[in-house]
Amino acid sequence: MRRAVPHIRTASRSLSDYSPRVIVRFGLKLAAFSFVCGVQVASGGPNLFFDLAFLAALMSIVLAVHARERPLGRFLNHWDEALVFGWVSWLGDILGLG
Repeated sequence: MRRAVPHIRTASRSLSDYSPRVIVRFGLKLAAFSFVCGVQVASGGPNLFFDLAFLAALMSIVLAVHARERPLGRFLNHWDEALVFGWVSWLGDILGLG
């Protein structure tokens, strides 16, 4: 019985390592969207940054449902990423930037 407790503790510690991955993943997506949209605007096309943010929010929701992640979990996950991308898209819509 005593061996099960350390196993649970190490499993909970490994879950907390997932939050920095979510932050890095979000930052890389944001940088990639900025680069693609910057090239597009520089070539005379429309700014699609906020549309890409909306699509990223939808994709994060699909991935969260597929992975069966809890929306109000203890650590960051796809639901949190979807929420932030949704806010970015909504803000661009409200300000008329998209």
